[in-house]
Amino acid sequence: MSQKTVAVVGAGYVGLPVACAFAGAGLLTYAIDVIPERVRTINEGRSPILGDEPGLQELLANSVKIGTLVASTDATVVSKADSVVVCVDTPIDEGTKQPRLDILKTAVSSIGQSMKAGTLVSIESTMPPLTMKNVVIPLLEEQSGMKAGVDFFVAHCPERVMPGRLLRNLSNYDRVLGGLNERSTELALELYKNIVHGQIHSTDLVSAEMAKTLENAYRDVQIAFANEVALACEELGADAFEVRRLVNTCPFRDMHIPGAGVGGHCLPKDSWLFASSLHEFKPTIITSARETNERMPVHMVELVEESLKEAGRELADSKVAILGLAFLRDSDDTRHSPALTIIDRLHGRTELMVHDPYVAKEYRAPLVRDLEDALRGADCLVLVTDHSCYRGLDLKNVKREMRTPAIVDGRNLFPADKCRAEGFIYRGIGKGAGRR
Repeated sequence: MSQKTVAVVGAGYVGLPVACAFAGAGLLTYAIDVIPERVRTINEGRSPILGDEPGLQELLANSVKIGTLVASTDATVVSKADSVVVCVDTPIDEGTKQPRLDILKTAVSSIGQSMKAGTLVSIESTMPPLTMKNVVIPLLEEQSGMKAGVDFFVAHCPERVMPGRLLRNLSNYDRVLGGLNERSTELALELYKNIVHGQIHSTDLVSAEMAKTLENAYRDVQIAFANEVALACEELGADAFEVRRLVNTCPFRDMHIPGAGVGGHCLPKDSWLFASSLHEFKPTIITSARETNERMPVHMVELVEESLKEAGRELADSKVAILGLAFLRDSDDTRHSPALTIIDRLHGRTELMVHDPYVAKEYRAPLVRDLEDALRGADCLVLVTDHSCYRGLDLKNVKREMRTPAIVDGRNLFPADKCRAEGFIYRGIGKGAGRR
C-alpha cells in the first residue's frame, strides 16, 4: 500500500521538519499543532523556527505553495491520513525527575478518536521503555474501538534531529524502527523510505524505546566525564582542553568537550526517562552523570562570583552580561539551556543583561540584539553559548565597553592568555591556570 497522506501531530523542532520532508517528497501532509500562531505562520509559508536551519524555510515555503503542506489546529484531520506521525513533547517533572506523559496521552487519545481503519500510527517522541505497550497502544485501542496490529498498525521510530541541522539529520542519519508486528514494520518502512536515506534498522518496540533513551544517556555520561575532568583541572591548575587533546592521542579514546552545561530537548531528560522505567534495578552511573551535568551552570555562577570578588566588586552592585540564551550555537532553541539556570541563580541578586542574535523571547532579564548594549557598563561577561557572532570578538573593544574587565568563559571561546594579557580577569570551565 502506498502511503499518500500523512498527518504529523506536533509542528515544533521535530514535527515541522518531518512534515516538510514528507511534503517535499510529494505526500499530502497535514501539520497539526495546538498553537494557532504557529499554524498561521506555517500556512503563510514562513518557518516559526528562527535559528540557522539550512533548507527548511525554502522547503516549507515551496510545499505550502504547491499545496502538499497544510497546517491545522484541528486534530480530526487525522481521519484523512493513511499514516499519523506523533512528534510531541515528553518532558520530565524537574522536581521528581519523573516523566510527564500528559501531552503524549492527549495526542494519542485524539488520534484514536478520529483515525480510520488501516491507519499506521508512528510515534517519534522519546518515551520511557514500555510506554508503547502500556500507554500508547491501550489508548489507541480504547479510543478507536479497534485492535492494534489487526485494524490499525503501530510503530516507534524515534527522532534523531538536532537544531541547526534538522533536515540533514532527518534525511541522512540511520534510524531505528520498532514495529508492533510484521505488517506494522512493513508499513512504517514504506512510509519512512520516502524521507530517510540512511539505513533503517528494524526491531521490536521496547528495543527501539531503549535505543533512543540510551543513545542520549550514553552521550550524557561521556560529557559528564569531560566535565569532571574540567573541574579537576581547575583545582590542579591544568587546562582541560590540553588534557583532552593528549588523552585522545591514545587509540580508542574520545574524550568529549566540557562546558557550561548540557541543554536541548533530549539529553537533559532522556536519562531520567530511561531510569523511570526501572523498578528493581536502579542505574547509578547514568543518573550520577546527569547530576554532574546539571551542576555545571551552577558552577558558572560560582565562577562569576569569584571573578567579581577578585575585581573587588560586590555581586549586588554589579552588572552581568550573559552572551547566549539558546542552548546550541546559531540556534533559537532555549529548551533546558544552561543560560536559564544561570539567570535563575543570579536573578534578583545583580543587574542582568542578555544578548542572543536568534532568540526572540526574553527570560527573566532584558534581552537585547545589540551586543554593545549588553556589554556597556558590564562588570562580567559570561559566555554561555558559542554563537558564531561571538568568535573573533575584538577584546580591546569589549574591554572598552565594560566597566570591569572580567570574563567567565563556558565554551573555551576566548584564549585565556590573550584575555589576561589584555587586562581581563578570566575564569573558564576547565581552565585551571591563574586560579590560584
